[in-house]
Amino acid sequence: MPLMNIEDYPPQAPRPEASEAYLRLVIEQCRGIDGIDVAYGDDIYQHIALFVPDAPNGTVLAFIHGGRWSYGYKETAAFMAPAFNAAGIIFASIGHRLSPNRYKDGFADVSQGIAWLANNVADYGGDAQRIFVSGHSSGGHYAAQLAATRDWQAGEGISREVIRGCLPISGVYDLTTEGYKGEGRPPCIEEGGDGFTESPVNRLKETPPPFLITWGSDDYPFLIPQGQAFAEAVRNAGGEAETLELPGKTHFTVHNEGAAANGGWTKRALAWIDAH
Repeated sequence: MPLMNIEDYPPQAPRPEASEAYLRLVIEQCRGIDGIDVAYGDDIYQHIALFVPDAPNGTVLAFIHGGRWSYGYKETAAFMAPAFNAAGIIFASIGHRLSPNRYKDGFADVSQGIAWLANNVADYGGDAQRIFVSGHSSGGHYAAQLAATRDWQAGEGISREVIRGCLPISGVYDLTTEGYKGEGRPPCIEEGGDGFTESPVNRLKETPPPFLITWGSDDYPFLIPQGQAFAEAVRNAGGEAETLELPGKTHFTVHNEGAAANGGWTKRALAWIDAH
């Protein structure tokens, strides 16, 4: 079925002004880009926006939108698809439940979304052994958690090695009180929770898949040292971690400009995926 419209969704939490401006920009960037909507669950947010190239090469990039775990739409990543489709890569934007739902719901959703891809992407020319995962902001948190955590795959009946590589953009890697210096408390954390197990930096118990960890030079100040510390933690766990700082990019432009067709992130991501 065709992609959903943003108007199809129920009202979401109010956005700060900068986030609202970013939303308007990405909506415009996505205009006229068609994809396929597939459901992996019964909730309106449990859907994937799938963009399939004319000649798939088997590689899949699964993307998770940001929005402070509280707002966002899978359709607003559509502007990323043409560059990856041109390289033969299937682009899949995974929706997930938002606040007031908590981490256990959102992470269960993105896990099920990856499982749907592993079980079904061959029908579209994809290879279940060539699934990469990415995401922006809170979506970068979920992407990193999918790659770092090795105990969710069995519940979905898929390989523990299902994530070939991870490319988070301005992700959040430490949700503890000591590590998270954003505004307020992460809304995905349960009342009374300390955020420890929800933090990818604390879940690197085995050698993880390779990471390309990106942020903007003008990003939220607390996210830059988080990205640096997470890269070091990946290396200490025996994994490969490359970092990419996009000069002059903010927390929002690192995505809507960096991940555009000719953006610095897109160019590096395409080469990085090809090398892995």
